[in-house]
Amino acid sequence: MKWLDMAARQRRQLRYGFGTLILVVVTLLYLFTLDTGLRPEELAGGDLITHQYAQVEGRPSNAPGYPLYTIGGWLWFRLARPLLGWTLTPIQILSFYSTLWGLASLLVLYLILLRVTRRQWPMTLLLTLFYTTTFFFWYYSVTTEQYTSAVFQTLLVIWLAFKWDDRPRDSLLFWLAFISGTMLANMVTTLFILPPLLWFIFFRRDETTRDFLLFSYLKRPKFVLTAVGLALLPLLSYAYVYIRGAQRPEWRGEGNWVSTWDWFVQFLTIQQGRDELAPGLTSPDFFTTEFPSLMWQELTWLVFLGGLLGLAFLGRRRAIFLYGTLFIYLFFSWGYRFGNWFQVIIPTYPIFVIGFAAGLTRVMNWARVQRSASGGQPLAVFTSTALLLLLAGLLIYRFTISLPEANQRNRPDDTGLNPGWAILADQPTPPALISGSFEERVALQYLHTVWGAAPGIYPANELNPAAETTQTDRSIYVSRQAVTSAPEIVVAEGVYPQAAGEQLIALWPEPRDKLPSAARRLDLDFDEKLNLLGWEQVETGYPLPEGVDRANWQIALYWQAPVPLVDDYTISVRPLVEGQLIMVAGENMIQDHQPVWGVYPTSRWTLGEIVRDVYALSLPDSAIPDAVQIVVYKTTDTGFENLGEATFQINNQPNRP
Repeated sequence: MKWLDMAARQRRQLRYGFGTLILVVVTLLYLFTLDTGLRPEELAGGDLITHQYAQVEGRPSNAPGYPLYTIGGWLWFRLARPLLGWTLTPIQILSFYSTLWGLASLLVLYLILLRVTRRQWPMTLLLTLFYTTTFFFWYYSVTTEQYTSAVFQTLLVIWLAFKWDDRPRDSLLFWLAFISGTMLANMVTTLFILPPLLWFIFFRRDETTRDFLLFSYLKRPKFVLTAVGLALLPLLSYAYVYIRGAQRPEWRGEGNWVSTWDWFVQFLTIQQGRDELAPGLTSPDFFTTEFPSLMWQELTWLVFLGGLLGLAFLGRRRAIFLYGTLFIYLFFSWGYRFGNWFQVIIPTYPIFVIGFAAGLTRVMNWARVQRSASGGQPLAVFTSTALLLLLAGLLIYRFTISLPEANQRNRPDDTGLNPGWAILADQPTPPALISGSFEERVALQYLHTVWGAAPGIYPANELNPAAETTQTDRSIYVSRQAVTSAPEIVVAEGVYPQAAGEQLIALWPEPRDKLPSAARRLDLDFDEKLNLLGWEQVETGYPLPEGVDRANWQIALYWQAPVPLVDDYTISVRPLVEGQLIMVAGENMIQDHQPVWGVYPTSRWTLGEIVRDVYALSLPDSAIPDAVQIVVYKTTDTGFENLGEATFQINNQPNRP
């Protein structure tokens, strides 16, 4: 007996050891493919970016708020940022919150499959890994969405229900009541499993009286009140949604409400979701390009059909429980197939995997019976080996197909933050208000709020910086992209543009009258109409991420007009190496534009005003300019007319006072 106990203990350790191994392997896989960036359309709006801001700022997420998930995400970000910030970016930390829910889901699935396969850990391991690599689950485990939490809750209900079915205990029912409450405080569509679950529990026969358990429980009011109380307890988390909406009305979104309560009720009723549901219920097209074809594409026809049939081998009651859940899921998905139908498709997938496991186990049992009948074991060994090879093949196939799309690490289209990084590379002086294009504003807002990379740098909501220049407590900037779309913002009275870098233009409330201390003084005269007073090599010490384009050579010129100018002059800047122009692909590296990136022509200058102008070129790494040639000219009806030209050295020149 002692030997048998030891063998059983070793088998148990082996099963749970491989369960731990799965979690380690999947954690590494998901970390390697974890989301590292944002596409422009993601940054512009949608569930993903809404969840990120909600978890960073502790604001309600999109309706109905997902309070438990959001509060947990807020705590996770606050704890993980100081602990993991040295190796993970804020985007990765936020995305890893989904990974944690995904890992918890896989652990519960592994335990369910062990029970279904009667502790055949090789089959359980391969089936768990197969589900791990399905695209939807993989993608939502490495990006910022709440869907993996829905999978966890659904699988936890199934696992607890199966445990209760094997050995009914009140404690398990109390846990089921509490988990059902957390579903209502997270993603309400997960509650579609509740009607089949209630049938599964209440309409089981009492082994003693042979009556349905429903009648037995109704005779225990304390039990019923405790279960109801546990189910309602998580709903207290919605108080957080109300409180945060009352504290920060700007977080409520667009709309007019007479009170916070009016907004709160409308927020919980999810008007947008009901609007998306209506087209599906009225459209005669049952099949769309996505639903339901993605189900068998994702799971493969073998697992889809095998899982659907295999559920019948779980036993009558368990089969009805899961078939009923599938029916509700699929009916809702059909009605919602023009909206977020995949909310319920994602927790549907593991049910098919559970059914497939039950079917394979039935085949294995049949092979063992045949072995016993024939007195040999070749058929059982062959069947077991063939099934494991089949599962391994399915796993390899699913992994190979899913990897290119599910891998969110360093995707080339993750350029949403680049406009914000490009602005920060110009190192605006904080506190600063930046007026930019929509793409620049949302990127800068994200870097300021989530990344913490722009302290004191604030994006303006409107392209109206002229109204801000009277505020002397902060610097005012406008981006070149914003000027392109709204040129009137730099011609307002009382605005004096200065080039601040490659992307930014500083708007001064009064003309500049002094050279900065960093400028190297010059005294170059261009036909007594323009004076070049100084220059400055523009450097950036800002750590820019890979993929953000920035010219590697920039120079600032400081100009002054000693007399009023009626003509608009263009400045041509030409870096030189040993007196020669730099050539790239057969073309001279020069840059021509009117001052301040063309937005502050010389005819608008105030007499005596000093104007900072910036020129930026991407030079070959081997080209290190030692001098700069400046040509000033204007366009005429017949061509060009030079005002003058000059050359000055820039290597190791002392900064003269």
